[in-house]
Amino acid sequence: MQLDAAQRIVLAPDKFKGTVSARHLVDAMANAIADQAPRTAVSVLPLADGGDGSVEAALAADWNAATVPTSDAWGEELDTTVARLDDRAIVEVAAICGLGARQPTPEQAASASTHGVGRVIATLLDQGVREVTLGLGGSVTTDGGAGLLTALGCELSDADGRPLAPGGLALGNLARVRATDLHPGLSGLRLVLACDVNTPMVGPDGSAEMFGPQKGADDAMIARLSASLTHAAPLLEAAFQAPGSALRPGSGAAGGLAWAGLLLGGQFRSGAEVFLDLLGAADVIRGADLVITGEGRLDDQSLRGKAPVSVARLADSLGVPTVAIVGSNRLPPGPTGSSPFVEVIALDRIDPACAHDPELTRRLVGQATRALIDALPSRPRTTGDTEALHRLTSTTENGARP
Repeated sequence: MQLDAAQRIVLAPDKFKGTVSARHLVDAMANAIADQAPRTAVSVLPLADGGDGSVEAALAADWNAATVPTSDAWGEELDTTVARLDDRAIVEVAAICGLGARQPTPEQAASASTHGVGRVIATLLDQGVREVTLGLGGSVTTDGGAGLLTALGCELSDADGRPLAPGGLALGNLARVRATDLHPGLSGLRLVLACDVNTPMVGPDGSAEMFGPQKGADDAMIARLSASLTHAAPLLEAAFQAPGSALRPGSGAAGGLAWAGLLLGGQFRSGAEVFLDLLGAADVIRGADLVITGEGRLDDQSLRGKAPVSVARLADSLGVPTVAIVGSNRLPPGPTGSSPFVEVIALDRIDPACAHDPELTRRLVGQATRALIDALPSRPRTTGDTEALHRLTSTTENGARP
């Protein structure tokens, strides 16, 4: 049964990382609904959780785009886009010193720097910004945020008084920290660290150990980076009067960039919650009949607060059911009621080639949305009203094309 004109669907997907952006997913879903149920109202809510796509999500919520000159992880000049609204700004770390499609060598992993992020913050402070939200996902760096700190006026030198080279490995030579000439705008800055990582910066499960392999570091370089971060931590924490910060859960996000943020007085917030608030998600979802969300891979990490799970939990608190259309579903079987979704539709059960084919993914998302709309009861308010959804998912898992 198709939805009637009095009903409304909220489209709130996150990106399918490396395949399709949240905006393109929304377009595919909205076009499918327009074809299948043209009188149904649609509200758009592209999501982010602090990684790549965070600025795009803010711009979708009517923030303004601003271009800021800066440099990437290895000092190459570039321009990055930040989102601005009055005296607030959102900075996407992945857009400045992100991994992207790079495959760094261990030496490049050792020298990757967050200096460009610090340059952006310094520019924003010069422009009168008083609140900066750092989206910490997707960095290629493991420098403990040393680059950011130096760009904001902190001096790091070795035993001979020479400035340290960029990157995390050079922190093993740190002997002196001078933090008396920091950017004056930092004193009035509210710094929000948006992430959903619980990793500390140092320790056996520290930043280098947990994330170094995906950033190009081999086992030998991981050990050296870990030792360098461990050496530098007490020196920097003494200078900033923030003892123990490197052991705090989350301080290892973005290769320890979160730790540098803590030294500057920053506060953690769940990345997904930050952007749900920013987008006014509760007001958008309240009174809707269905939320459709999704991401590339739904798994255990998703349950720790990633955007699709967060939006589904918010919707559930408002009495609105949520269906997830995902690239692949790797959630382990759990007790009834443990999932925040009334149903999950996995596209790789329809055609596994979608993992590497953006156009196919968009087409399958549209097909799944049309089939979902056609199968829905007239007012899907509770999980007890979702037999049609169960039948739809069962069909797709058996390999039929929606």
